[in-house]
Amino acid sequence: MRLHSKLATLSPVVHGARDYGELARLGLPPTEVIDLSANSNPYGPHPAVLAAVQAALDPATLAHYPDRDCLALRAAIAAADQTTMDRILPGNGATELIHLLALALVEPGSRHLIAAPTFGQYGHAIRLLGGEVIETRPASPESRFDAEAIAAAVRRWQPDGIWLCNPNNPTGQQWSAAELAHLRAADPAQQAWWVLDESYRYFAAAPTPLAGWAEGDNLIILRSLTKDQALAGLRLGYVLAAPTVITALRAAQPTWSVNALAQVAGVAALQEPVLAWRQQSLDCLRRHAVGLWARLTELRYAVLPTDTTYTLVAVENAAAFRQQLLSQGVQVRDCASFGLPQHVRIAARRPEENERLVAAIVTLRHS
Repeated sequence: MRLHSKLATLSPVVHGARDYGELARLGLPPTEVIDLSANSNPYGPHPAVLAAVQAALDPATLAHYPDRDCLALRAAIAAADQTTMDRILPGNGATELIHLLALALVEPGSRHLIAAPTFGQYGHAIRLLGGEVIETRPASPESRFDAEAIAAAVRRWQPDGIWLCNPNNPTGQQWSAAELAHLRAADPAQQAWWVLDESYRYFAAAPTPLAGWAEGDNLIILRSLTKDQALAGLRLGYVLAAPTVITALRAAQPTWSVNALAQVAGVAALQEPVLAWRQQSLDCLRRHAVGLWARLTELRYAVLPTDTTYTLVAVENAAAFRQQLLSQGVQVRDCASFGLPQHVRIAARRPEENERLVAAIVTLRHS
């Protein structure tokens, strides 16, 4: 007997957030670690969402399988995003949906263009299905993605799929509607699939509008319902796409992929008062981020431009920098897995948590 040969060439994707095994080895209680490695809303979850989940913790809910069609959740998403239910597929977080998209879009030998550095799960899922990954990179980490350079790569390679993250992870760069229109014009016959991951859409002050570039059944949009609501432990995201695409994805998705508590939380998170809170809390977080970037600049770190509440910061050795901070109970994201071994990604949090980071860095400099 043999395992699938493709698995021998792939390693698990490196992620930020807490590694509970690592914390156990270091003797660090997870609740005592300030986590600036994951891009999340430090003010959530909203009390109404917590109340909805608490109310669902009863035998009538937990003893039965969840709604396999996510009807209430899809209705709430349709209302919030002004679309129809047949264009929506909820999933067990963005990562599951990325793998479902790869199942639907990637044929062995097909070519897929990725604007790197970006989320590693795209390339992993494409390679797992036997696709070829073509990466475009700016000249340096300090450079923004250049729409014309990527458009030129689209024209040159004529890929079967183009995968973009907007705002991008880990750089925080946001594509404008004009830039996205320019990119899509490089594929005039619209022969390729376009996957736009908007998991961090609301971490930007002004999310990219859809008007002017988002037409066509070859566009697939991926969104998250957990990062901006601080619900990552529940795992919940969704795809917006043409009904034919949704039908294909549902055929590949495991039944009952979205558990009952995640469905309840998602419905509560999409109600108007909670959406208003999301806007207000993330506006507040953006102000905290500006203050943190200023403090890091005062310490003579190069803080790269960002359109979000997370950014890249240049350090001499990202792995060592992360480990030294973690020993003080503060976690940042080592970006070596993005091909950036001299950068860490830092996600701003509440002022007192940001100050813990600054204090830990000052301590390192004097040790």
